[in-house]
Amino acid sequence: MNQYKVERHLTWYYSVLAILLSVSIICIAIPYNHWRSTLDVCPSIGLENNNCACILFGVRTSQYFNGGHSSYCLYAIFAPLPITVYAIIMALFHMYRVCINDVGKYEDEKSTTIEEIEGEAIVATSRARVSNNNDAVIYCWIPTSIIAALFGIYNLIYVSIITHGFLKTCTQYRGYLASELHASGDHVSVIHFRLACQAIFDFMDYLQKDAPNSRRGDFINTAISLQLCVISSWLAVVLWFFITIHTARRAYKEREVLTCCGN
Repeated sequence: MNQYKVERHLTWYYSVLAILLSVSIICIAIPYNHWRSTLDVCPSIGLENNNCACILFGVRTSQYFNGGHSSYCLYAIFAPLPITVYAIIMALFHMYRVCINDVGKYEDEKSTTIEEIEGEAIVATSRARVSNNNDAVIYCWIPTSIIAALFGIYNLIYVSIITHGFLKTCTQYRGYLASELHASGDHVSVIHFRLACQAIFDFMDYLQKDAPNSRRGDFINTAISLQLCVISSWLAVVLWFFITIHTARRAYKEREVLTCCGN
């Protein structure tokens, strides 16, 4: 694959990646803002407020259903911002090169010329090649592949945390729901083993009471919002993998060229 095609693919990868990361941020910010006053009912210890307002890592107690610590939701909202900005910058950079600059477009194409020397026909085959002097981007394939790999790991840690928080809230609310509905026998089994998290959060949307002196406002679809956040974040991890592979393969092809990190 020549450099032009690689950069065209990277334009799409980075663009979709920026969209997915933006979706994950929005889809965790909405339920956090919707539920924070309702779930923040954990008792304060002395002068310290435990601040349990996060929809992730919710905990069932004897009286209330408490949210997780707000730091979890703040992390879920702000952690993807740096890599989102990076993805937008790289998408615009490669888009500019693909749409305006044709460097590398004919890299793998062969041209054949026939010359006659002393009565003999000589076939000369040449391959178009990006000029190292004209295209400085070939010096940075190794650094960009390393950055993509690091951001992919960063994104993997992020999505693992929010996935665990989503499942923790779902599991804890199953028990809270069973106690609120005074379920027994097979009803408890259905709640714990047959209802999907989608249904559990649907119950939460309509049955979870507001905390004293707080109002949630209109109902939202908490399950869809959280699931979109998790799914888009996992898809972003997959895209980081493809970006790393593309840039690493290009770096290998340019392995004899100096990188911007030195010799």
